Amino acid sequence: MNKLIVALIAAGFAATAAAQTPAPAATPAPAKEEKAAKTKEKAKEVDAATKAGAEGAATSGQAAAAGSAAAAKEKGQPKALPDKAAKQKAVDQATKAGAEGASSSGQAEAKGSAMAKTEKGQPKALPTTKDKQKAVDETTKKGATP
Repeated sequence: MNKLIVALIAAGFAATAAAQTPAPAATPAPAKEEKAAKTKEKAKEVDAATKAGAEGAATSGQAAAAGSAAAAKEKGQPKALPDKAAKQKAVDQATKAGAEGASSSGQAEAKGSAMAKTEKGQPKALPTTKDKQKAVDETTKKGATP
């Protein structure tokens, strides 16, 4: 029994190995001339891509140089907020402006809440289900008779 199991396992490994071997080449390998032609075509493509990249790099270099020149001109100008006191004053003004906008929206909300409270005490037009049904019936009768 053990020999049978060993033989089956060996046969499985042999079948797997045979399935993994490459198939024989049906066509002969390409000639040296064809390989040389393909290599030249690839070289042309690489040269074209390199030239395009070089042109883009030159353009971006010019833009960077222009930006550097502009920065050099602005370097001597004074800063907008030179010291801590000026910066703190600007922050306080911005905070105050934001707080004013928030308080106005809060006032609008307060007005809306006050209006809702005043309307809350008013009685409903049709307080009960019977009243609602009666109103529907009357409207239906008016619409049914020509």
